[in-house]
Amino acid sequence: MKKLIILLFLVGFLFFSNSILAQDGKYLTNRITVEGIYKRYLSSYSEVWSNASGGYLNYGIAFPDHNLLILRTGFISNSLKDGVNFENASSVVVPLHIGGRYYFNDDRFMPFVSFMNGLNLVFENTNLEGEKKNRTLVKYAWQVGIGLTTNISGNLSVDISVNYNSHFYHTDAMMTAFEYIIGFGWGFQSN
Repeated sequence: MKKLIILLFLVGFLFFSNSILAQDGKYLTNRITVEGIYKRYLSSYSEVWSNASGGYLNYGIAFPDHNLLILRTGFISNSLKDGVNFENASSVVVPLHIGGRYYFNDDRFMPFVSFMNGLNLVFENTNLEGEKKNRTLVKYAWQVGIGLTTNISGNLSVDISVNYNSHFYHTDAMMTAFEYIIGFGWGFQSN
């Protein structure tokens, strides 16, 4: 909870300091972003897999009026909850998502709202009951979030965001989570 409060304070500070530190220029361009993530699972799924960490690789295509279309893939490794003793258990998710961001302005500090959806490839060797069985599942996923892109230069940016997501697993054990992201982007300026 402390991390969420600090993150929201930082987003608010950067958003309101925009008028003080802003410079003229357009920063919303096509970009590649590498992001590190941490997920804290909710619901019954968290009784076995408490959290996850990994990364995303995004390609964003800029559109007029503050929009960015995002194509995303990545690698997410789930961690067993303390006290769960499933020997050599592993669960890995490879996301294949498409979505976008709406930026409220195109300046040095760019707050945004985002929506992503797509498929998750879930590779597991142990199910939620502890039975050993190698399986590959294809499940639908969606997420909504808020964040801030800070443009360090014309090309280099730093993103932070908080997302709520629901990744379908089983009806009684959704992979619902809060996700915290920090990333670095490289924009492609058009001449």
